[in-house]
Amino acid sequence: MALDIVFFAITTLRMQVTSSNTILPSLNFKEWMLERALSLTPDIFVKLLMIIWAIWKNRNNSLWNDTQQSAQDILLSSFTWLDEFQKARTTNQLSHVKQQRQRWKPAENGAFKLNVDPAFLSDQTKGGIGGVLRNSSGQFVAAFAIPIAHTASPKQCELYAICAGLDLLASLHIQNAVVESDCTEAIVEALCPDHSLLANGGLMDDIKRAARTISSVQIQYAPRSCNMVAHRLAGKLRQFENKRFWKVE
Repeated sequence: MALDIVFFAITTLRMQVTSSNTILPSLNFKEWMLERALSLTPDIFVKLLMIIWAIWKNRNNSLWNDTQQSAQDILLSSFTWLDEFQKARTTNQLSHVKQQRQRWKPAENGAFKLNVDPAFLSDQTKGGIGGVLRNSSGQFVAAFAIPIAHTASPKQCELYAICAGLDLLASLHIQNAVVESDCTEAIVEALCPDHSLLANGGLMDDIKRAARTISSVQIQYAPRSCNMVAHRLAGKLRQFENKRFWKVE
């Protein structure tokens, strides 16, 4: 059956690239595809789909760009693309599984750890931010949930969360802390030494100002699996109309 597919693909490709006026033999393509879907193994059927896609792509290039490949080149390139896609997909799946296995850990050297996260409603240009503070033993210290009336993007919302977290640390007179976020873009921007030309420059001024009040503070990345409490707090924006703050007495 696999040889039948390769023969069909090569024959079709040769007919296509040999003459732009070639008409394929009369056949019910839908029934042929359904038969193959039921009779072929998943691996072979995926290759068939890639070959058909390559035929369609080559037909468009021939029609609109006046360029075309040989039958052998199209066949080999379609298998190469499939191989690269499967490798990339496998890598992403393994990375996702590895990320899921990570768990929250207390900060070292007696530092406090603050996890922050936003929630962004793109259709309403508003959001919410949340944060939870724990000590070096992993015990709860404080938390906040704040609705944001106007925000332009998830990254900007994340920067609001970092800023609010630093303000919380300063209000509690904590001088040794780690702030964790799962948004790498926001972290890079928050650590940028020159933010004068950035779109969130004013917000960055507030972050720098708050950070200067803390003797030792690090802003670093943490995967979502280590940030779930802050994520859930941020998601409470539909329930909270005003700022909420919790603290161990």
